[in-house]
Amino acid sequence: MENKKVSEKKDSWLKVLLSYTEGSGQRLGISVILSVISIISGLMPYYCIYRGIDLYIRNLNQAPMQEILRWCLYALLFYTIKIVSFSASTWISHIAAYHILEGLRLRLTDRFLKAPLGDVEGHSIGEIKSIMVEKIENMEPPIAHMIPEGSGHILLPVISFIALLTLDWRIALASLVTVPLSLVFMTLTMIISGKSFTQYDESNAHMNSTIVEYIEGIEVIKAFGRAGTSYEKYAKAILDYKKFVVKWLSSTWITMKMTFALFPSTLLGTLPVGLYLTMHGQLTISQLVLAVMLSMSMVTSFAKIEVFSENLREM
Repeated sequence: MENKKVSEKKDSWLKVLLSYTEGSGQRLGISVILSVISIISGLMPYYCIYRGIDLYIRNLNQAPMQEILRWCLYALLFYTIKIVSFSASTWISHIAAYHILEGLRLRLTDRFLKAPLGDVEGHSIGEIKSIMVEKIENMEPPIAHMIPEGSGHILLPVISFIALLTLDWRIALASLVTVPLSLVFMTLTMIISGKSFTQYDESNAHMNSTIVEYIEGIEVIKAFGRAGTSYEKYAKAILDYKKFVVKWLSSTWITMKMTFALFPSTLLGTLPVGLYLTMHGQLTISQLVLAVMLSMSMVTSFAKIEVFSENLREM
């Protein structure tokens, strides 16, 4: 019964979230498709470089320069497609994102206009400002970047891993050797900072309220000679917020840095295993170069996925 309620709650949340994309869902869909095209096109130059290197190594005395040049031009073509597709994807996703943010702010304004006065006054000015300006603005990176780019960055490591499997299953597994340990540190970071998210929202709302009240009432404050007392309250709110954020980040500094260091470190496994297999004649030098390039291609995606995990929480 409990699981059913949780499932219904998640479904309701998803329906509400998707309802905000009215008029922009098609744009986001096109943006995702272009992002996937960009990611796949970005992998193709690695294959083209591999073919060029392989041709050169196999024909050291009479290297077919025309054939090698052709593969270089293919690499340039695919790279151009990647840049154009990514630029178009980002452009379209930002248009969609700001249409969605506009809709959210209009809905929120409408809710405040129709809500009972007591309910509105039950929220501090800082909380309202935080929701209206910062909370909604913070949804721009998830919508404009996480949805389109995230699709591509999830797909890229999968394609790279499959390509590594075609070379040798051992080098494919070696590319993921740091992932389990990085997931442990990521989980520890989330556990340590779990309770701090709510406190952060409360501290941020209090600081915003104090700032707005101080700025709006500065004329009255000076007229009655209360500038010193009000400024102390204003300064204390900002210092308390700063202390909380520093303490929070300090508590997760080690685990967070370990996660960011280990997760994208694919070469820690790929390079030694690749060199071992090459020394024993189970991989050619050109295949080793391709394996290293494919392994390095995962680095950006893993780093982006880490960033997007925080954007997902904000969403």
